Amino acid sequence: MADPETNFPGLLHPLSFMRRAHGLSGLEYQVLEPVDLPEPYRQLLAHEGDMTSRLENYYKSSIRINRLRSSNDGKNYFREVILHTSETTPRAVEYGAIEILFAQLPEFAKDAIIAGEMPLGAILNQGRIPYSCSLRGFFKIVPDDSIKEVFSVDLSEHLFGRSNTIETRTGETIAQIVEILPPT
Repeated sequence: MADPETNFPGLLHPLSFMRRAHGLSGLEYQVLEPVDLPEPYRQLLAHEGDMTSRLENYYKSSIRINRLRSSNDGKNYFREVILHTSETTPRAVEYGAIEILFAQLPEFAKDAIIAGEMPLGAILNQGRIPYSCSLRGFFKIVPDDSIKEVFSVDLSEHLFGRSNTIETRTGETIAQIVEILPPT
């Protein structure tokens, strides 16, 4: 098991950073290879695209955002979110933490990010902002009380996720993201 507290920024950055800022302990996790992800998690996580599009296709619904926490120093924007379907009874489909570097984005994208109504992937795609994804790794965690609360269920099983970097076409970092999926 890896401990993000000792490997800063580590695979779970920015989630580990945000948890520390709110007085929560680091999460224990196990690094996985893509082939070790069970289905449908492999299909949902092991790709080099944005999660918004993948989740919309899988759940056959547009994806909306529920911002749990955010902070903005004008250069970097951190937010912790739940992504959910836009159905009459929304279903949580991802818990995530993201650090967005504003220097790489046009003003309209910064404004949309701060408004907190759309996931980053949707903003980039709708704004036709070129980007690529660079996967940093896959993991499984046993959820603690804070993550159980986020998904509004009492979970004892592992959850699966990925760590991803979104970059400009020239390799500058736009965002670092940790994405954790609920049981399917």
